[in-house]
Amino acid sequence: MKNYPLEFKADAVTLYEPRPDVTIRSVATGLGINPATPAAGAWDMSPRRLALVPDPCPGESLLSWGDALARLNQVSRTEALRMAGLISSSTVSAVFGYRVSDVVVRAVSQSTGVTGQRLRSMTLAHYAGSALEPLPPDDAKEYGAWAAWRYRQRTVLPKHSNACPSCLRENGGRWLLKWRLVWSFACVRHQRYLISQCSGCGSALHRVWPGHPQSWICPGASRGLGLRTPAQPCGRDIRRMRGKPVRDSRLLACQRDIDCLLDGPHTTTPDEARDVLGALYRSVQDAWSPVRPLRLPVTDEAVHRAWDRHLAPGGSGERFRPLLVAAAVKIATEAGLDAADGETAGSGHARPNWGARQFGQRGEVELAANRFGGRCRHSGCSAWVPAGHGVVLGDTDGWDTYCPRHAQAFTRRARSREHGGPDAFAEPCLRFLDARLREEEQRLGEEDDDLLRQRIEAQRLILDACAATAARTREGRSLRYAVRCLLLPYARHPDFRTTWLPRQGENPARPLVEGVAGEEGRGGTGRG
Repeated sequence: MKNYPLEFKADAVTLYEPRPDVTIRSVATGLGINPATPAAGAWDMSPRRLALVPDPCPGESLLSWGDALARLNQVSRTEALRMAGLISSSTVSAVFGYRVSDVVVRAVSQSTGVTGQRLRSMTLAHYAGSALEPLPPDDAKEYGAWAAWRYRQRTVLPKHSNACPSCLRENGGRWLLKWRLVWSFACVRHQRYLISQCSGCGSALHRVWPGHPQSWICPGASRGLGLRTPAQPCGRDIRRMRGKPVRDSRLLACQRDIDCLLDGPHTTTPDEARDVLGALYRSVQDAWSPVRPLRLPVTDEAVHRAWDRHLAPGGSGERFRPLLVAAAVKIATEAGLDAADGETAGSGHARPNWGARQFGQRGEVELAANRFGGRCRHSGCSAWVPAGHGVVLGDTDGWDTYCPRHAQAFTRRARSREHGGPDAFAEPCLRFLDARLREEEQRLGEEDDDLLRQRIEAQRLILDACAATAARTREGRSLRYAVRCLLLPYARHPDFRTTWLPRQGENPARPLVEGVAGEEGRGGTGRG
């Protein structure tokens, strides 16, 4: 055991006592240790209980809390994050703040006393399953799974944050986590649009890098410097900047609805919140499209100026700025029939839906209504469909919006044709199935067996498609093989022929896997 001087022991003990006049930097200076360049073994950065730990503010981001820890202990941002156990290197990774591992949670809880639940609520993984996609499964330990999850989060500002200067003045320079999402374009409390860059130098705010713990000071380079003049930091106080006032009550209501989906009070399930924000993202993507620009409904002058600059030749390519997001949300929720150069896609005003999904155009098949406006996905039609006036169809590629005129094709169900008699079909197997279906229809009579009626109708649709397709084509052989499969329940009928039975290796459909084709070519057993 090493022998330390009494003075050193006394200074070490004071680190664990809640004394605001004692900091790590002051003790290190008194001991003659430089915390910026510690010698090996002289400055142990292993996680231990820190004396001065700030309480996380509600809704605060992890990087902002690290800055508050650095300011309280009078160290740099990197030193504070390393002391807390959040990082182990001398720099801040570009993916900092997305999630924290179990190892980091245990280290931070040991050094600061912050619980794991509270720590995870300060990361972007807090919105996983609602505003963002669900997290990878627990057994996905590979780095690639988490990297792919981060890449898919298109509504996250990856390396900077928006800000409300009024909020920064009131809460002591704490940055909210939701400001890193593109959906936060205005502050409901102060009724002002958020800012995304310094008003002086144009630099991004609160960037994820080894910056200064005074996060309200702009670290960008000042403008107007010559080529031979060394760059000087901007140094402007972000808290003194002013966002544009929000006078559009409907836009403010949209931001209030989005805040409820993000942070509560929750009136929908996480899956419904993800469905709403996913539909809104598809709609704003259509609004941003420069192919056929849309007219912006009447709103605040600042939003109109930002939208005009975006549509101008050589306009800004940064779509996720708060004013442009506000313009796209305005179009998605309020753009009507006159927004697409006179094209008509429905009638009435836009009716956005922030709650549970509702049915739209009704017919024999009920389809879900579009929550927000969007372009019609029918071939040759790109009319703007106002919110609540079209339908959406979901498939493996996502949801597609269709205008009322083209949605009629999806609401009408196919009907089988009427055939004159037993000689309507030329092939014996088709005539046999037609006769059996007629017998079942007669036995059904007036009984209310809807499932059996639908089953008979489905088989008649296959009969119609088979009769209209040549037998020697690949489609014709596949349809006739399907008809022979439908004949299996009638194998004991006296008129049934055993040659109609489907046999192994006879399936005319192309195999889905290359290995299956190899087995069939070698005489292996097919799926039949």
